Amino acid sequence: MNRSDSDEILAQQVINGNLTAFEELVTRYQKPIFKLAYRMVGQKEEAEDLTQEVFIHLYQKITHFNPEKKFKPWLYRVAVNTCISRLRRKRKVIFLGFDDALAGSVDLDNVPAVSPEKNVEIQELQRELFQAVLEMPENYRAMIVLRYQLDLTNSEIAETLGITRENVEVRMHRAHKNLRRILLGRLAEGRFEYEVQAGR
Repeated sequence: MNRSDSDEILAQQVINGNLTAFEELVTRYQKPIFKLAYRMVGQKEEAEDLTQEVFIHLYQKITHFNPEKKFKPWLYRVAVNTCISRLRRKRKVIFLGFDDALAGSVDLDNVPAVSPEKNVEIQELQRELFQAVLEMPENYRAMIVLRYQLDLTNSEIAETLGITRENVEVRMHRAHKNLRRILLGRLAEGRFEYEVQAGR
C-alpha cells in the first residue's frame, strides 16, 4: 500500500483483506465523518460514537463498493444513513448547551481572529444557526450539512444520496425554505437578534 494511493485503490485493497489500507481510509476520513455526524446529531460524544459506527459499517459493507465509482460519495452515503437511522430511533430534537456549541469547543472550523466583542456575536449566531439546523427534518438537515459543512457540489450530493441533480436542487430549495422558516420563527420568538432576510 502507498499513502498516495487513491481512495478507490485503497477500498479495493480492503476488499482484498488489507487492514492497513482500511486504517489509511480511517485516517483520511475520520475528521470529515465526525464533522458530518456532529452537525447531524449536535452532541460531541454521540458524534464520536457515530463516527466509530460509520467505520464499522464501512468495513462490513466494503464488499458492496464498486471501485470503478468514487469512494467519497459512497462513504458519505453510509455516514448519512447511519446518522439518520440514529436520529429516527431517538425521534426527538436535540438542543445543545451554550458551551458545547461554541466553535472552539470541538474545533470544527478555523475562524479568523476578530475582536472579542465581534467573536461573541459570531459565536451566538453560529449557535443559533446550529440549533436551527438541528430542528430541521433529518433529510433536509443532511442536505445542509453535505453542502455547507462538507462543501459537496450538487453532483457529489446526488451521488452520495443516490438521487439526480435535479432532485438535489429541489430538495436543497426545500431545505433552505425550511431553515429560513425556523430562523424566522426563532427571531419572532426573540431567541436571537440578527436580521434574517426572507428573500435569501
